[in-house]
Amino acid sequence: MNTEKQLILSRHKLHHIKNLIIDPELFEQKFAPHCSMTHCNGTCCRDGVLLDVKEKEKILEHTSLVHKYMEPNQLHNPEQWFDEDIQPDPDFPSGVCDGTATANGGCVFLNSKGLCTLQIASTSEGMGKYSLKPFYCFAFPLTLDGGVLTIYEREFTNRTECCSSVENGILSILDICREELEFMLGAEGAQEFETLYRKYCKQKVLQ
Repeated sequence: MNTEKQLILSRHKLHHIKNLIIDPELFEQKFAPHCSMTHCNGTCCRDGVLLDVKEKEKILEHTSLVHKYMEPNQLHNPEQWFDEDIQPDPDFPSGVCDGTATANGGCVFLNSKGLCTLQIASTSEGMGKYSLKPFYCFAFPLTLDGGVLTIYEREFTNRTECCSSVENGILSILDICREELEFMLGAEGAQEFETLYRKYCKQKVLQ
């Protein structure tokens, strides 16, 4: 990536990354007119998710609560919930991550309706939907890769009604992922992202 043309966010809430670089491809992505994150069916959860070890610890601290909202066929043994493959990764606040295990064709926390048990448990108990569910689950299809804000490959879910980009689409990343951007970046960071996006589009028209 040409450093002279880097798109950098400085007012975001990700304190472990000082200057967050935006992948220009994120601004180029286009989506179908019917596309909406509300059409999610949990396909993106089939391989589990990487999570900060602190998030893992918080989930384990609430094991009994998670059990309360699990279906009978889900894995109830917390020793089977994670890969236990601890890896260093600067894209996580603690600098260390693990992964959720998979079973029955998806993440261990994914129920038969395609819903996240962690989110169900935390919202049902008045903790808020962001309390237990891992950061990168809420951020999807956005992600961080080496300090760069980018988007997963379209083939990861291949669901144009939800979050897969298409050629000649009419919706932008702001149209479908405004909530995800504000969740990841905070209100100021999301506003800065939008300002850079508008500037990027204007310059592209003038070229």
